[in-house]
Amino acid sequence: MLHYNFPPYCVGETGFIGSPKRREIGHGRLARRAIEAVLPDMDAFPYTIRVVSEITESNGSSSMATVCGTSLSLMAAG
Repeated sequence: MLHYNFPPYCVGETGFIGSPKRREIGHGRLARRAIEAVLPDMDAFPYTIRVVSEITESNGSSSMATVCGTSLSLMAAG
């Protein structure tokens, strides 16, 4: 389960914080697909992993920062 939170103030915009917007959905799907490739199948690892990526500022590829941070945390967890 991957939660990718990208509030409007990350890129200097104004707006409501609430339901996920187009950017959060698209970038979250991209990051989830990248992480699923390195996880074992459900038969070998029948547990749930929850990742929450809180983007506070963006001047580049925040979705790839999510993938890198998730990969590092999975490696640190063993």
